[in-house]
Amino acid sequence: MLLSKTFIVWLAATYVCVLVAVAVDFVSGVRKARKAGIKTNSRGYKKTCDKAVKYFLPMLCLSCIDFITSVFFAAPFLTMAMAAFNIFCEWKSVMESTHEKLEIKRAAETLRLVVENHDDKAQAVAEIFKHVFKLDDGEDGHEND
Repeated sequence: MLLSKTFIVWLAATYVCVLVAVAVDFVSGVRKARKAGIKTNSRGYKKTCDKAVKYFLPMLCLSCIDFITSVFFAAPFLTMAMAAFNIFCEWKSVMESTHEKLEIKRAAETLRLVVENHDDKAQAVAEIFKHVFKLDDGEDGHEND
């Protein structure tokens, strides 16, 4: 047998761990969006697929190198290192605050209103207040928890 069972188990476990991390990030992102009153759409779902491709293609290449070097090493160390980095990235993604993203969105919308109404200061202030109070009540009409 060319590869040991231990090598294959480590390799499979590595891929499964990254897959689980991507799934956790996906579920976390959907839950955060729903809680913030942001509608989910297919573009957001496609981001998860794009991310998975960006994770698994380099891992596949490193797995090929690990297969070649399996004569010297008992585990796929390069693939495992890449997987550790990918899992770290997913962990950071899950820990990101949706609140920060909403604040950035509010600031951008306020700036847009000021630029649109730069000639009429009173209108700009009225639009900003209208927008701020609308966002404080939540975009879906529910108050924030």
